[in-house]
Amino acid sequence: MAIVRTRRDSFAIATVGHDAVHASTKERPMRAFTLIELLVVIAIVALLIGILLPSLGAARRAAQSIKCLSNIRQLELAHSLYTDDNKGRFIDAGLDHGGLGDLDKAWPFTLREYAGGTLLLHSPLDRSRFWPESEGGLHPGLSLAAAATLLTDDDASNDPSSTSLARWTSYGLNNYVTSSKHPPASIMRQKSYDELHRIPRPAATVHFLPMTLGDSDPITSPGTFARADHVHAEDWENAGPEAAAAYAATQMQLHLHTGKPSSFEAKAGYGFLDGHASIRAFRSLYRSFDDNCFYPEIAR
Repeated sequence: MAIVRTRRDSFAIATVGHDAVHASTKERPMRAFTLIELLVVIAIVALLIGILLPSLGAARRAAQSIKCLSNIRQLELAHSLYTDDNKGRFIDAGLDHGGLGDLDKAWPFTLREYAGGTLLLHSPLDRSRFWPESEGGLHPGLSLAAAATLLTDDDASNDPSSTSLARWTSYGLNNYVTSSKHPPASIMRQKSYDELHRIPRPAATVHFLPMTLGDSDPITSPGTFARADHVHAEDWENAGPEAAAAYAATQMQLHLHTGKPSSFEAKAGYGFLDGHASIRAFRSLYRSFDDNCFYPEIAR
């Protein structure tokens, strides 16, 4: 016997089939993540963050190192303009590490006009607590801008002393090439090295260097090189050649860019008297009292 299916029957079957599928879909709940699956996802995300964060941190620090080195190059460029305008004479230091100093001679003050009025003195790697409170530090002393206002107002009665100053600069001078802070005559082979024609090898002679950030309290222990604008390189080997890096680290930040504190292998940015700047390990610049790049007569 043949079965004859009418169009109406076909429509009825199709409708029933659609309703059955729809009912089946409604009855089956949506599948959610299990606790184990969530934990696996969280673990994977945490692993990726753990892998990426050091890379991001290293990239950020590399960018800061480049910016710091750029600051030093800008200082050397401004200094070249200064020497051209002063018959080859170098800038001088004036911020002592706890003494009165001579602010009119301090190079951060005198060099400003040769950098368009704005010197980039704060390294992005510098987190010293000795910066003034207005610049993110903890020291209540005057900033460079505040002190400069007092020094240029033609009223000597309100001129500040260096004891009332906060940190002005991340960078300092090699004292061998200053006119007022150089080593005693018993150490120097000539009277001074404060003019370009007196420097045998400018490209090998350190000029700018990173000043120590200071690890003491800026209020109770103000007598630190963290507020000075120069170092005393002739003193570094007083405790012996092997202790030179540790001694130098009390005056300058040997590892501002990378490396261990007080280490000969620590690296930082340096400017040289020919105007170039580079990141160097301390050992490459200071090997002994008679073999270093700070004393112009023997710099190589």
